[in-house]
Order: sequence, then structure tokens, then C-alpha cells
Amino acid sequence: MARPRPAVPELARRTARERSKGCGPPGPRLGFPAMAKLLELVGLSMRLSIRVSALVPVLVLGACHDKSEDTTPKTDGADAGVPKVDPTLCDTNGKNVVTYDLNHDNKPDVWRLYKTDDEGGTKVEYMTCKQVDFDHDGRKDWVVAYNRKGNTLFEKADFDYDAKWDMSAIYDTKTGAVAEVERDTDFDGKFDVKEVYDSAGQLTSVRRDRNSDGQPDLWEQYKDGVLLAILYDDDFDGKVDRRDEIPGARPKVEMPTALDPAATGTLDEPAAGTGSATKPAPTPAAKPAPTAKPATKK
Repeated sequence: MARPRPAVPELARRTARERSKGCGPPGPRLGFPAMAKLLELVGLSMRLSIRVSALVPVLVLGACHDKSEDTTPKTDGADAGVPKVDPTLCDTNGKNVVTYDLNHDNKPDVWRLYKTDDEGGTKVEYMTCKQVDFDHDGRKDWVVAYNRKGNTLFEKADFDYDAKWDMSAIYDTKTGAVAEVERDTDFDGKFDVKEVYDSAGQLTSVRRDRNSDGQPDLWEQYKDGVLLAILYDDDFDGKVDRRDEIPGARPKVEMPTALDPAATGTLDEPAAGTGSATKPAPTPAAKPAPTAKPATKK
């Protein structure tokens, strides 16, 4: 009598499925305590650490996407076994690079760039950029840049480790508050959501591209972080077809009925001012026709 076949562990079955799809075996994954400690070591903000930890289950399942072109190039130098700092992500000229090896494999996982200025004869050093490789594949999964005052300039993150940026944010250089955030919510390699914030860091609008044509077709309006209205372009013709408003709320900002590039822009266009769409200019009133002069008597 044939012996019963031993049960195949779920991890082995998952590895076999990934190999059949052309993906290698999954890299080392961190549990929530280890991830929290790693985020603390690399100096991530609490806001981003919450985002990443919330996405960890999704990232484990969705780390094998096929996208056309990498946006986080692998930086192998002369020594291919030692990843280098990526000069395409932030300026490395004249910077002192400090590296950290978080998983103790003798390869750096975190790169911090420092610049030294002379202020009245005193040497002052400050960090200008930070790059992190979370999954230890040689590609940068998170990068953030800072100005002289320590305020964040921009931030990019690859949440599913497919060498494509899934989030890109820019910050107000004076206040350090977030100004705009673009997101790739379906992980197809294209940003489909754009969040716009005012100078105080309060969310004012969200533009969504639901049909992947590069143009927003759903607009959300906020005031003091509270959602006031949602406008929909259901047939994707560049015109608002319907709108939902919170009872009692009166949005002051009206979205244009036509997809006017000067007013709404595309998902990749930097917002002007606070980024809210402007109200269409009212049609100027027609000038009254000049009255005829009375005929003079001869």
C-alpha cells in the first residue's frame, strides 16, 4: 500500500506558485515589532510608519507586479555585491555618506547624506538626504530630502518592492508641512490620486483618475480637513455629471464643469497656490448699446 504523501506547508506552496509566475522566493519579511524597530532606527516619521505598517500584509502578497520601467534603479557600483547610495535620488556632491547595516549581512541598508557648512568659523553638519532599502535587494524603497533647517523637501516610497514609486510627496520649504501627495493606488506604475494641502498642511482637495487616462474624473473638496463635496465625471468626458454635498455644507470652491487645464490640471501638474481649483471667471456683462443722438434742426 502506498504511503500517504506528507502535507506540503503553505509557505512551500506559495513559493512554488511564485516561482511558476517568474518570481523568486520571497525575501525576508519583518513582523510588526521588527518593522516598528526598523522604522525607529532609520528615523521615519510616525505618519509614514503608520502607513507602512498598515500596508505590510498587502506588500507581502503584492510584491510581484510586472511594470514596464523601473523608477528605483539598482545602484551596483564596481563592487556589485555592495549597494551604493543612489545619486539620481538626491545630490551627493560634497556630501558625507554614513551607512547602516540593519540585518547584519555586511551590506548597507540605510544611507544618510550629510553636508558641512562653515558658519562664522564653526563647522555645522546637517543631514540632506536619507535612502533606505527595506527588502535588501539593492534598490531604494524610500527616500527623503531635507533643507538646511531640517524641514522635509520631498519624499518617495515603494510600498510593494517592485522598483516603482507608489507615493511621491512634496513639502512646503518654509513650514515643512506637506503640500502635495501623489499615489499609485492600484500599483500599475502610474499615479492615479493627487492630494493637495494648504500652507498649514490641511487637506483641501483630492483628485482621482478612475479610468487611468491621466486626467482626474472625481474631485473631493475639503475645508479644515472635513469633506464638503464630491464631484463626479461618470462618462469621462471632462464635465461634471453629478455632485454630492454634506447637508448644510456650502462649498466655497466650485469645480469647473469642463476639464480646463488652467483650473484643474493633470495629476502630474504642480498646483498653484493651495492647489484648489479656481472658480470659472464670470461672463462679463454685455455693454449697453450707445444711444442715438437726436437729430438737430436746421
